[in-house]
Amino acid sequence: MNELLKIFGTLGVEVFGNIGDEFDPNLHNAVMHIDSEELGENVIAQVFQKGFKAGDKIVRFAMVQVAN
Repeated sequence: MNELLKIFGTLGVEVFGNIGDEFDPNLHNAVMHIDSEELGENVIAQVFQKGFKAGDKIVRFAMVQVAN
């Protein structure tokens, strides 16, 4: 995976979708939802697949679990 990420970096492809980021339906695919007092509104609680984008185009949406 590290080699793939290096190659993507040379091509200008960015990786996104981290725990704690704000959920954006234009970037993330929410497949689960949880209620949590510890996390804020529309915050990513768990990441199942990282997303990739090249410039303004989404190559793959991030698959995430969203809180609240």
